[in-house]
Amino acid sequence: MIPRPTTLFAVAALGLAASASAAHAQGPCASEFLPLREAVEKDALAVKALVDRKAPREEVCNQIKKFAASEAKYVKYLTDNQQWCGIPAEAIQQVKASHSHTLKLRQQACSAAPVQGSGGPPPGPGLSEALGTARAYTPPSPSKASSGTFNTLTGGNPLQR
Repeated sequence: MIPRPTTLFAVAALGLAASASAAHAQGPCASEFLPLREAVEKDALAVKALVDRKAPREEVCNQIKKFAASEAKYVKYLTDNQQWCGIPAEAIQQVKASHSHTLKLRQQACSAAPVQGSGGPPPGPGLSEALGTARAYTPPSPSKASSGTFNTLTGGNPLQR
């Protein structure tokens, strides 16, 4: 099962906010930093939308892969340009932690087995085969009409019987 992505987005938002403040303070970095941050935010929102509408696992997996790739570029840029842009070490640690969480989610979403009960017969013999009985329900053969307590509505007046 895919864990709820709210913690992922909370951690990502915290890291983005911390590194965004550093980017706004440094003008030269902002031209390269902002498009990367916007791509990560856009991909994160796309993953959240897919999870919220309970999209098929394959679709979520593909979007998480895209999100992880854009987040990896973002982490690499922040790490490579930490000194030049004046990005605090705590912000980079938070973004790296968020990225490692994204990688775990990607692994869970993409490597999980398909959900059981998706149609078809169950694998292997069931209990009925092990006991030597039939799987299908066989109704009892109709014998004469009974006149029990619960059969009072179909046979007319029960007092006349």
